[in-house]
Amino acid sequence: MALDNTRLAYKTLVRISLSSLALSLFLCIVFGLYNGFSKVNYTRCGSYEVLPSVSAVIDYNGLHRAMWQVPIVLHCLQHLLQTMMSYRYYQSSSVRVSLHAIRSYSPWSGMLNLATAAVDLVSVTSLFMLSFFTSTLYFPVHKNSVIVFMVSATLHMVLSAYQYWLRSGRAASQLKDQPQHLKVKAAKSLRVKLICVCVNVIMVALGAYLYLHHSAYCKAYTYSLFALCEYVVIASILTYHYSVVWDLPPAHIALTYSDTIT
Repeated sequence: MALDNTRLAYKTLVRISLSSLALSLFLCIVFGLYNGFSKVNYTRCGSYEVLPSVSAVIDYNGLHRAMWQVPIVLHCLQHLLQTMMSYRYYQSSSVRVSLHAIRSYSPWSGMLNLATAAVDLVSVTSLFMLSFFTSTLYFPVHKNSVIVFMVSATLHMVLSAYQYWLRSGRAASQLKDQPQHLKVKAAKSLRVKLICVCVNVIMVALGAYLYLHHSAYCKAYTYSLFALCEYVVIASILTYHYSVVWDLPPAHIALTYSDTIT
């Protein structure tokens, strides 16, 4: 039996995963507004809106659900792999030595790594659930999954940004033997992460306020502003995860197959 190996760069997988997810959401929004403006902007209280929520556009019809769920499966698999890789990386002895060198290592570092990975798993699970338990058929499950996803995704960004600062940002500024290009790269990645975290926290808080305001007063355009906050939150999450491409060492996924038919 002859075996052949095809190697896929992990950074390429990340780019494909995030790009397909962003493109899918964009197409769902555009097609939803074009083909069913009134349907995707429908609210229970009848307020006039011009921007649909993410839940509305991905559940517009069967095509939209498939167009969203296929890249979601790819993204969740890629994200689970990334969670495992990040956990093993921060648990490695070389990282612990580096943290000792800049006096950032403590017994809490292992707990921080475990908490970051656990929160990330909750985030991925809730994203999968809100995508397959749609608002039309499973509203209570969908609503709770959205809340859990927003909270866990934000918490993961905060924890992993702090984790990255301990390992790379602070190390780059304190270790004298770091090459200049690595310092610049670490500073750029950390800056993007912090911007994404700040934008995410502000938009999640503002979105929660607008949702509650809409539920209480049902004023026109309030839910549209909530939907806009959703778009910005998703953009900040995707950008944050894309910054991982700058941080990862070269890694490949080996795809092995046989040319023998049995």
